[in-house]
Order: sequence, then structure tokens, then C-alpha cells
Amino acid sequence: MRRTLFCAVIAALAACCMLFACCVDTPEAAQLNGVSLPPLQDGQMAVVVKNGPDDYSVYPVDLTAELTTAEAVINHLAQSRNLYVDWQQSAYGKYLNGIGGARVQTGQYLAVYTSDASQQSVGAGATCYRIGDVTVGYAQVGISQLAVSTGTVLYFELVEL
Repeated sequence: MRRTLFCAVIAALAACCMLFACCVDTPEAAQLNGVSLPPLQDGQMAVVVKNGPDDYSVYPVDLTAELTTAEAVINHLAQSRNLYVDWQQSAYGKYLNGIGGARVQTGQYLAVYTSDASQQSVGAGATCYRIGDVTVGYAQVGISQLAVSTGTVLYFELVEL
């Protein structure tokens, strides 16, 4: 009886671990072709925007004390690099309708991915990609709460509903 209970507990724990595993270093991560990241120095991060099929823009960012969230970084790029950004305020916070050449049309949304495993969505269906040797996973928090730090890579792409 105890052995059966022990085996059931171990099986349940193993199932939970598999369910809540991030997409980091999984072989299922699709490699994004046609885009590469520059070497990031200490105090730098990168923003990658998929403008269209096999068309990517990469923006290295020198972080400052004010640039601690994805929202702050995007606003910084809009001001310093003239990056197109279209925000919409909602009851749930800011919603990004467009960045660079990625502009939301009817039936689409702008997906946000991060290289920070602690902020990625988890579970068997979590979407993730590889950009060079960096894995980015679907962000589990909103753009205003998504923290950035040295080495962070943010990736934006349009997704059909």
C-alpha cells in the first residue's frame, strides 16, 4: 500500500515538473532563420521585430537605470531610433498594436517573447523560438510589467487569432 502511494506521488510530481517546464533549451524551439543577434556587451539587451516573412529588425539597447521594463525600452527606441510604435490603453494595461513593420490587423495580435526564463509562459503548449543560441519564450506578463536586464532579448511577431 505504501509503495503504491509512493509511486503515485512520484508520478504526480514528475507530471507536474513536465507540465511546468519552460521552453528553455527544448529541442522543440523553432530556429528563426534570417536573423542574428549582435554580441551583447555588459549593460546591453536586444529587441527583435519580425516585420514580415524572413524580414527582421534587430535593435541593440544600452540599458540605463530608467530602462527596466519592456515598455520603457520600446518607448526609448521610439524616441531615439524613430521606431514606429502604436500603443492602446485597455482595462488590463497597455496593449501594443504595432512596432516597426509589425502592425496588427483584424484577426491578429502582437505576441511578445522574452529570453528571461522566469518570465516565460510555461506548459506543454508554450511557444518558443531560437535566435542564434538564445531561446525566447512567450511572455507571461504584460509589456508594462515585463522586466529587462543585461542580456535580455525581446522578440515581437504578429500572430493570427
